[in-house]
Amino acid sequence: MVNPAELRPKIKACLNALDATRPVVFGKHPLIADGVSEDLYVAGLHGPDRPLVRVLADRIDFDEGGGTYLFSGNRGTGKTTELMRLAEMLREQGCEVFYVDMAEYLNLTMAVEITDFLISMLGGLSEKIEERYGHDPANIGFFERVWNFLQSEVKIEELGLEAGEDLKASLKMSLRENPTFKKKLQEGTRGHVARLVQEARKFVENVVAVARRKASQPDKKVVLLLDSVERLRGVGDSEDIGKVFKSVETIFSGHADKLRFPPLYLVCTIPPYLTALAGSLGALYSGGKIYMLPSVHVYENRPQDGAAPVPSETGLNAMVDIVGRRFPEWSTFFTREQLLRLAANSGGDLRDFFRLVGLCITEALYQESLPLPDTVLASAESALRNDMPLARDDKQVLARVLEKHDRQLESLDKLPDFARLTEGKYILNYRNGDDWFDVHPLLRDIVAKGD
Repeated sequence: MVNPAELRPKIKACLNALDATRPVVFGKHPLIADGVSEDLYVAGLHGPDRPLVRVLADRIDFDEGGGTYLFSGNRGTGKTTELMRLAEMLREQGCEVFYVDMAEYLNLTMAVEITDFLISMLGGLSEKIEERYGHDPANIGFFERVWNFLQSEVKIEELGLEAGEDLKASLKMSLRENPTFKKKLQEGTRGHVARLVQEARKFVENVVAVARRKASQPDKKVVLLLDSVERLRGVGDSEDIGKVFKSVETIFSGHADKLRFPPLYLVCTIPPYLTALAGSLGALYSGGKIYMLPSVHVYENRPQDGAAPVPSETGLNAMVDIVGRRFPEWSTFFTREQLLRLAANSGGDLRDFFRLVGLCITEALYQESLPLPDTVLASAESALRNDMPLARDDKQVLARVLEKHDRQLESLDKLPDFARLTEGKYILNYRNGDDWFDVHPLLRDIVAKGD
């Protein structure tokens, strides 16, 4: 029989070590306070090619005068960790780098418009400027600028906010948590987009000037990393989900010109479903493409039509190495073959891999002996699979992906379905030279059987 008193601290240590909400951070002055040490980073997870963030850092180095770059990938691929790695590369190139988590400023489950998106983004940047350089009475923050703009030009009534010391906090909280306020703001500013963009660009020019003055470098490049935008997704029925999808498409495809803020360099995460909904989107932005972070390199190559992908021993071992660096005592609970199984059945999704390990390890207290029996792994895999219910129409889309490993669809009418399934991680993106797609490994057998 296992010893619960001995296992409890180990289980607790494992769950905390595999907290997927805490990215790896880099350098002496991390941009995120609660990240984990760069000693835990495992290089080469996303394939043998040159690192995507290295390519992006080089492009920013090459470009002059500012630019806007799109960065994407499935949830759970380690985007925030890679953004932190990008930040350190940019700082080594002499850039001043700021990081804004849009989850702190925007409700990510509601439709968004260009106005509230810009207010949230630059309000966040304004706060980061003040954190780094201190309060400057001569330069009012963007939330204060917006309030003055709303009062003097837009004149929206009954917003429910009062000017004063707590204005910034109230505006920030209302944007994120008050749907009524957000709706009034969107409706009231639709006829004032050009003026708001003008205010935004003036503010950005001032921010860059301040950063350059503080560094005593008149040509210093200033970069804003905008995270969590990829988490924009609807909840509820298909109509609500569709509204959010459409709103995100409108911002990044219809308002691409309004997301340029020279001389600022903006790196913005976007939902992976946007690549399916908005054709040729990359051509509208700096670099001429979307910088897409694939799932972990757990397969050797893109398979032939109708064939299953061949597992990559290197990639799967790297995922086991991640657990080993964070929780060296994993062998108390698992055999190596069991961890490799969980890595393979996560499809190379780090968040799901950590979740599977956590679901398994909490069962250790109730076992006769360790390592854990395979039935515990099967139960954890079933829990993950149950989060991906399949409708008949979904099976048809997934069956085509399973066969062709691309996103060619029978008609454009299926694009929203493909986008929704990508967002839900039913479909995973990989890269072996070219990008290709596959159905989540826990769904393959179900999809292959058809109806």
